[in-house]
Amino acid sequence: MYSNLYIHILPKHNQLTFQTAAVCKMTNAICESRNESWVTIEKCRLRAVSRTKTPLTIEIMVLYPAYEIHVNAQLLKKANGYKPWLVNYTADACAFMRRANHPFIKIIYDLIKEYSTINHTCPYVARQMLKDFIVDPAKLMLPLPSGEYLLLLTWMFNKKPQFVTNVYFTFRD
Repeated sequence: MYSNLYIHILPKHNQLTFQTAAVCKMTNAICESRNESWVTIEKCRLRAVSRTKTPLTIEIMVLYPAYEIHVNAQLLKKANGYKPWLVNYTADACAFMRRANHPFIKIIYDLIKEYSTINHTCPYVARQMLKDFIVDPAKLMLPLPSGEYLLLLTWMFNKKPQFVTNVYFTFRD
């Protein structure tokens, strides 16, 4: 249901090769402000386009300049509830935007950079958005087994949690 099967015939070698295409579909997105005097969530929604495509749009308003931003990223896999799996990192987002020095955050950033307004260094202020983001499995550089996942991102300004974004997705190889 989630996989596509591609058959390639190589003309020079008369070989028949099979290749499956991975599908990554977001199933839910929850955004929550932990401090509405600094960050307000204006939009956080998935829009169903087709069976395999659900673009994500997130709009937040940062009311005061944020000079010190850290992000905690956790990847959980569903197995009798969501369990920690593979990733639990906290990275300095401002340092990352000056020099991409964190491998897991770089994978996430490479996925979202063409859909996002967070493509500059600190400070961040005013409207920040991720618009019509669709996961491209070819850019996903993690060896994920098929299953249901939850990506938890906690955004901290001045070492205090300001907002969280939880994205649920299914991955089929």
